[in-house]
Amino acid sequence: MADLKKEDLVPLFESIGLDKQNATNVTKNDKLSILLKELITEGGVSKGCNKTVGQRLYEVATKLPPNATQQQKALLAKYITSEKIHLPLQLQTALSYIKEKADAHQSINAAEFEKECGVGVVVTQQQITQTVASLLKEKQAEVKEKGWSSFGTLINAMKDKLKWGDAKLIKDELEKQLEAAVGPRQVAQKQEKQSQSSHAAAAHKEEKTEAVVLKAPTEKHERIRIRDMAKYENQNVVVNGWVHNFRDAKKLWFIVLRDGTGFLQCVLTGKLCQAADAEELTHREASVTIYGKLTRPPPENTVPGGLELQCTYWKLIGKSPVDLEGKINKESNVDLLLDQRHLVLRGKKGSGKMKIRALALEAFRDHFTSRGYTEVTPPTMVQAQAEGGSELFGFDFFGEQAYLTQSSQLYLETVIPSLGDVYCIAQSYRAEKSRTRRHLAEYTHLEAERPFITFEDLLNSIEDLVCDTVERVFAKNKDLVLSLNPQAAIPKRPFKRLDYGKAVEFCREHNIYKDPDTKTHFEWGDDIPEGPERQMIQMIGEPVFMTRFPVHLKAFYMQKDPNNPKVTESVDLLMPGVGEIVGGSMRIYDFEELMAAYKRENIDPEPYYWFTDQRKYGTCPHGGYGLGVERFIVWLIGDDHIRNVCLYPRYRERCKP
Repeated sequence: MADLKKEDLVPLFESIGLDKQNATNVTKNDKLSILLKELITEGGVSKGCNKTVGQRLYEVATKLPPNATQQQKALLAKYITSEKIHLPLQLQTALSYIKEKADAHQSINAAEFEKECGVGVVVTQQQITQTVASLLKEKQAEVKEKGWSSFGTLINAMKDKLKWGDAKLIKDELEKQLEAAVGPRQVAQKQEKQSQSSHAAAAHKEEKTEAVVLKAPTEKHERIRIRDMAKYENQNVVVNGWVHNFRDAKKLWFIVLRDGTGFLQCVLTGKLCQAADAEELTHREASVTIYGKLTRPPPENTVPGGLELQCTYWKLIGKSPVDLEGKINKESNVDLLLDQRHLVLRGKKGSGKMKIRALALEAFRDHFTSRGYTEVTPPTMVQAQAEGGSELFGFDFFGEQAYLTQSSQLYLETVIPSLGDVYCIAQSYRAEKSRTRRHLAEYTHLEAERPFITFEDLLNSIEDLVCDTVERVFAKNKDLVLSLNPQAAIPKRPFKRLDYGKAVEFCREHNIYKDPDTKTHFEWGDDIPEGPERQMIQMIGEPVFMTRFPVHLKAFYMQKDPNNPKVTESVDLLMPGVGEIVGGSMRIYDFEELMAAYKRENIDPEPYYWFTDQRKYGTCPHGGYGLGVERFIVWLIGDDHIRNVCLYPRYRERCKP
C-alpha cells in the first residue's frame, strides 16, 4: 500500500466508503492524500472496511493537527479501525487530546489515552435504565416539585454519569421514566401551571376567586425603544419586548426586558403579579408590552442602562413554553446549540456578536467611502475559477457547468479602469473538507482592488483598513466590544513586516518544525501551514505582514517581485489568536506574462478572455486583497471559533437550520 501511485488512490479511498467525487477531490490535495493513505495503512485496512470506520478515518485526516506525531497517528488509526472508538464524542475527545499532546511535544500513553477517551467503553441499555432510575430516586424531591421542568437538569446529570452512552438512548429512557413518575409531559405541565396558579392565589390574601383584571392607563405614554430610554427619565413610557430574565423577590417581580436594542429592568408589584395570565409573564422569551414610569434606582442598585421601569400595566403578546432550559443551557454540546441557533441568538452573547458583526460591516463601508472607493456587486455564480478546482462547489446552470465563487477579485479587476478604487462585500464559498476553528464553507468576503499603486501602497491600504475600521467600531460601541473581549485594542501602526524567507529563518531559530516527529526544519520553498504559522504569530505577539511568498506557492495571477523573480509581491496579514485574516498581492499586468502564467498552471485562457483583456486595453500596475470578515471579528472579540460569529454557519456536515 505504501507503493500506491496517485492513480491508485481513488479506488483505495472508495474502498473505505468515499464516493468517487470525494475520493477524486482528496487526491487533488497531496497532504490530505498522504495523511489518509497513512491512516489506512496504520489502521491495518487492506481490503476496504466498514463504511462508518472509513468515514471516521477520513474525518481524522481532515482534522488531525499538523504537528501530530507518527505514534499519535498510528494509535488513533488502530483504535478507529478496531472500532474501539465508535462515538462522535470519543473521536472529538481523542482529537483534542492528541492536539494537546502534540502542542506540548509529548508522546501518548496508551492507558491514559484509553481512559481519557472512553476507548472500548460500551454502555448497555440495562446500565442506562438503572442509572436513570437511580438518578430519579436521588432527585425525587426536585422531580416532584418541578416535574418536566427538571428535564434539562436531569439530562445534564445523565451526561456526567454516562459520558460514553448513546445520547438518544439516554434521552428516550429518561423521558420514559419521567413520564411514569409525573405523567405525560403536556398533562404534567398543565397541572404544574394550575398548581402554581393556586399557590400564587394563596400567597396573596387580597386576591379573590375571580382573576384580577388589569385596566389600561388612560394618560399618555410615549412608545420608545430601550436604547433611547435615557431621553425619557421620569416620564411615562410603553415598551415592547421579550422576557430575557425573571426574578421573584416575594412581593416584587423583576423582569429584564429585551427588545433587540438593549435591556431594561421592569418592576412589578401587587395586582400586576396577580392577573389571570401573570404566570406566563415569568416564562423566558414571552413577548409583552409594559407601561410605566422610567426612574433611576439608588446608586447601589446596578441595572442595565441605569434606569428601571416602574410598571403600571402590562399586556401579554405571545406565550413561551417552560421547556426552554431543557432545550439549551450552558452545558449543551456544540451540535445541539447549532441545531437551536435560532434560540441561542436571543442570548446576550449571541446577539452581542451579531451586533458587533453589523458594526464592523458598517465601519468597513464607512472606511471605503471616506477613502473614495466605489462599492460593486459581482456575481456569485461563475464559470471561471479564481484559485483552483478542488475547493469549488459545482452545479448545473441550465445545462452548463457553473460554480459558487471562491473570490470576486477577477471581476473587481475589470472595473478599475471605469471606477478606480473599488470594493465589494459578498459571500464566497470553499468546498474544503475541513472543520477547523477558522474555516467555513460559506463566508463573508471583503475584497478591494486599486489601480496605479505599488506593493508598499497595498500594504499601507490594508493596514489603514484594519486600524481605521477598529477605530470606527470603538467609536460606535466600544463597551460592547470590551464586554466580549476586555483585551481588545486598536492595533498600533506600522505593522511588522516579515518576508517569507525571514519567516522560515524565524521558525528554524525558534524550533517551529515542519515535522515535529523527526524535528525536521522548514526549508525555503516549503509551505508553512496553519499550525506552525499560528505558533509563529503567537510568539511575535503583534500583527504581522508576511510578504513575498515563492511563486509556486501562490495563485497564477500574482505579480513577481521585480528584484527577485522567484517570489511574488504577495502578503498575508497574520493576527495573534487567529492567524491569517487578509491575503493580497500585486497582480500580473503584462499580457505576455499572464499568458505564460496560464500555461505554467495548465489553465485554458479562453474562459478568462474578459480578464485577459484588462492587459490588452490599457493595462496598469494594480493590486488588491481579500479579508475574511468572520476571521476579523473572531480576532476583534477574542472568540475561539469562527462559527460563533455567523448568523447560521455553514461548514462540512452543517447546512441547517
